[in-house]
Amino acid sequence: MTEVNFPSKWIQRVRNEIIFSTNNGLSGAVASFSLNNDIIYQEAHGFQRKYNELELMPNPEPAKIDTIFDLASLTKIFSTTLGFMKLVDEKRICVDDKVKKYIPEFSGGDKDVVTIKQLLQHNSGYAPDFHFYNPKLVPPNFYSQTRSKTIELLPKVPLLNKPGTVTVYSDLNFVMLGIILEKVTSMRQDEFVDTVIYKPLGLKNTGYALLQKGFPKNRFEASERCGNTRDGHITFPNIRTKTIQGEVQDETAFYSMEQISGNAGLFSTVNDLTVLCQLILNKGQFGGYRLCSEEVVNLFTSSLNVDKSYTLGFQVPSIHTELIYGMLLPEAGIALGHTGWTGKCFLIDFTHNSIILILNNKKHSPVIPIGNDFNRFKGGMLPTSIYGGTNQLFYAGILESKFGCK
Repeated sequence: MTEVNFPSKWIQRVRNEIIFSTNNGLSGAVASFSLNNDIIYQEAHGFQRKYNELELMPNPEPAKIDTIFDLASLTKIFSTTLGFMKLVDEKRICVDDKVKKYIPEFSGGDKDVVTIKQLLQHNSGYAPDFHFYNPKLVPPNFYSQTRSKTIELLPKVPLLNKPGTVTVYSDLNFVMLGIILEKVTSMRQDEFVDTVIYKPLGLKNTGYALLQKGFPKNRFEASERCGNTRDGHITFPNIRTKTIQGEVQDETAFYSMEQISGNAGLFSTVNDLTVLCQLILNKGQFGGYRLCSEEVVNLFTSSLNVDKSYTLGFQVPSIHTELIYGMLLPEAGIALGHTGWTGKCFLIDFTHNSIILILNNKKHSPVIPIGNDFNRFKGGMLPTSIYGGTNQLFYAGILESKFGCK
């Protein structure tokens, strides 16, 4: 780790903010910031596991640089989007292809015009979510807690909006993309990305269902304290009630897709993710490995959707996402990022050749109910779990180091 050409005062401010957060309700965090191919800051603070269900552990597990994190929706980028970049580069698929070309059951009405690009850009017309796993929240004929049945049912889910007209962030887009990937490659998604991306890059701590592959539980962060019950407020058939550690937290991925899904399910460490971010920043190449051509990277990182909020998979920071990515960023450079519900954020800036990674376990903390909303957690109310403030401190250091701005 070096701090060459980067003001040490900003490193200390980042450190102080993360320590403040982990001392006041955020269980743990690992952060890594890179500039010009050098990691200039990388530290772990707090705990990767602090609770046994509702009780504090007498000996909590400290967060470590090599803690393996549940990436949640970062799966959409580092598995599904990278997988499609590979397929487009090999001309096995085109982003303007209609979905029905690969999933004939996805047809009729507006579905006939939905493209892979619209799935990637979150303007396919799908609703924000669809709880296959919970019979209280879906029609009886759409209830599924098996992967094969969910794959059968997904094309039948009705669209909420006319394709291409409005951006609605939806896990369904990427569950469908994962199914298309599997149709094209004749491989399950976890096998494909492991074979063509992670292993060739030498990544040893990245993949799906790692607990089932022999990784010890104490390598992983913990997420929810009482399974998916939101501290006992929610129930549905087969719901987990023990503290989640080493299994994907996301309900759709776990219950309805058996942990292998395009929307969630990927696990990784901060160092493996740095490699994957650098792969994108390097326009598709890292060391002797090439994912795709520079032209394909440009296609995926510059093809804006209707309201310029997403490219192909990636979120575009704007004035509407300042709390997540920081207020300095929209004016400071061309950047792309994404977040994950369990407490994950990455940011790649092509203009300033920088990478920001914040991995925390903000859902491993008490639920703070608001009426019937049980999705607010104590750990999610701190600066590092909101991301924007911590990102902005690092970005201020970038600006000072490059342009003398103070």
